Amino acid sequence: MVLVLVTFILDKKIGIGQPKRIENAKILVANTMDTDKVKIYGARVRVDSMAKVAEIEGAEKGKMKEKVQKIIAHGINCFINRQLIYNFPEELFADAGILAIEHADFEGVERLALVTGGEIASP
Repeated sequence: MVLVLVTFILDKKIGIGQPKRIENAKILVANTMDTDKVKIYGARVRVDSMAKVAEIEGAEKGKMKEKVQKIIAHGINCFINRQLIYNFPEELFADAGILAIEHADFEGVERLALVTGGEIASP
């Protein structure tokens, strides 16, 4: 079912290492994942060693892992994001057996809600 949804409704391809077929899909659609990267690439940091750079990168990676674990805790097997999903979180989703799709357009998300009977909620 999910492969059909991805191909026809969202017009997306399934990434490397992602499950190609999902039974009893539990789909979570979100608009998250890249905020931490924007902050780090939009910031200027002065350090006195490469070890400090590695420390900052490790902290950012830890934050991202925590965010992915919170998403996985919802008991989903398909994560559709309206924004970019970077390689590390995509790898974490694949390791958990979760199909992760990035760059879902709003029209595709609306079609997905209609087909699945899902609801689009805005804060």
